[in-house]
Amino acid sequence: MKTDSHNPKVWSAESDRQFSTSKLGKKISRLLREGTTSQRQLSEFTLRDPVFVATRGIEDLSQITGVSTSTISRYARDLGVASFAEFRAAVGNIIGSLIAPVSKLNETMSDDSSRNGAVERSLASAAVLVAQLQETETANRLKAASRKIGSANRVYVVGFGLSAHLAAMLTLGLQPYRENVVNIAQYGGTESAAARLASSTTGDLVVAISFPRYSKDAVEMVRFARERGAEVIALTDSTASPISEYANELLLAPAQHPVISSSSVPGLVLIEALVSEFLISDPENLKKAERLASAIATYLAGSG
Repeated sequence: MKTDSHNPKVWSAESDRQFSTSKLGKKISRLLREGTTSQRQLSEFTLRDPVFVATRGIEDLSQITGVSTSTISRYARDLGVASFAEFRAAVGNIIGSLIAPVSKLNETMSDDSSRNGAVERSLASAAVLVAQLQETETANRLKAASRKIGSANRVYVVGFGLSAHLAAMLTLGLQPYRENVVNIAQYGGTESAAARLASSTTGDLVVAISFPRYSKDAVEMVRFARERGAEVIALTDSTASPISEYANELLLAPAQHPVISSSSVPGLVLIEALVSEFLISDPENLKKAERLASAIATYLAGSG
């Protein structure tokens, strides 16, 4: 699939959720899971960028997805609408009430991208994406995730590729404050990671982190853990992400970037917020934090 990285769209996590849970969004999500290759491709693009679909023509959609216009028309009929024009209008009706809060940020991103170089565009992009996380629903979901982490028997953290670094940050953040936090990909490759997850069962929790480009191993391990009875918190960028369908709790962080394949900054911001919430949610954790600070003080530069 081709991507339009020159002018990335900003689509907030809550807007993503509301679109994907609309009547049309549910049909699109079903084709994403069960459809043909072209249906999955068009469904993923629509869920990721409904603004593009609602504001551009069928030729534009064909060019950016690599799917023929006749197949796109057939896709619209598969969704229960008569034509692409009707499909585009239906998408537009849904997003009309959702796009207003982010339209100004879209304009800011576009303006910065048009007049600045890669450094400026990257910094501006990060600021815009992080701003999208300041939603009540995102905060509520982080608090719910924190409670699940606190009540689980064991917590397994899953992340491969670039997401492995985010998984390590979450693991290091949680380990001082609760037992049985396991980063399954810490060493030994995929086989060792699968072996660490093999004992997961009911009462356990898997926190799966997956951002583009997605890892097939992450999807397989999340599916395995759900089959074993473990609950799953998915930290990813979209409801179109392949791990989202297995999530009991979905944490969304936008990952668009004007130059590279995806941004890790919003994901790291959510991880820091999640660890912070877990830390302050239990007075015993605050005591542990004080003891930890005292224990490591002598090892820090400038301590004497």
